[in-house]
Amino acid sequence: MALQIFALIILVVLLVTALAVIFLLARLPGQIARDRGHPQAEAVAVAGWCSVLLPIPLWPLAMVWAYYK
Repeated sequence: MALQIFALIILVVLLVTALAVIFLLARLPGQIARDRGHPQAEAVAVAGWCSVLLPIPLWPLAMVWAYYK
């Protein structure tokens, strides 16, 4: 019984960690664009978040867009 509880705790910790990493990666292009004073920072942020929701590879494009002025 103790092993099952331990396994459940580990599973919950891994799930929370995975969600935190996904959240931070989706937020990163918009944050970089805002910090660099990008004129289209909100659009870059939307592209970063859409990359989480859509199965197309928008995240690398959003990262390049965040650095491009």
